[in-house]
Amino acid sequence: MAGHRYNYFNALIQLTDYSCQAAKYLDSIIGNFDPASIQGDIDEMHKIENAADLKRHEIMHNLAREFLPPIDLGDIVDLANKLDDITDCIDDIAQQLYMCNVESMLPQCKDFSKLIFSCCESVQSIAKELSHLNKSSTIHQSIVLTNSLEGEGDKLFMETMRCLFTSDMPAKEVFIWARIIQLFEDCCNNCEQAAELIESVIMKNS
Repeated sequence: MAGHRYNYFNALIQLTDYSCQAAKYLDSIIGNFDPASIQGDIDEMHKIENAADLKRHEIMHNLAREFLPPIDLGDIVDLANKLDDITDCIDDIAQQLYMCNVESMLPQCKDFSKLIFSCCESVQSIAKELSHLNKSSTIHQSIVLTNSLEGEGDKLFMETMRCLFTSDMPAKEVFIWARIIQLFEDCCNNCEQAAELIESVIMKNS
């Protein structure tokens, strides 16, 4: 009797689910920001990030024993790492809020957190179609959407940074927020890079 075949496509989808969970939780933290609860919030966020890490390790463990993966082994490795990077980056934002002792929320962060959640949902839509490769009728639309959302992130990043550096905010706070806003931008970039990786896989398997 043949052994059970590990489903790499489902595993990659699960990684996107963790990033969506993390993005939704970050949006909740920022939308209902309470400095008194941030330590508990980062503990909960880290549980999501740790679950994503375990899933990535599971993928790597199975690849090490895999004879014939459904797509190029290197592509699976790259995709798993990039999808995990998204969740890691979201976790980093929550940690920065705690480490930098943020006491009130910058208004633009609400727009950024919602944008990141939309990016993560778009990447998940792409991942769900990955097993169909060039037969999917929606995957290219989702890739274009992810690129468009990342473009919105670029504009929001630029305008937010300009607001910071033209404000009368104390230099220490400007430094803290510039660092946090850069992480928001990094999350959007990671989502776009994940979409581009999947697009590359499709092209190689067309």
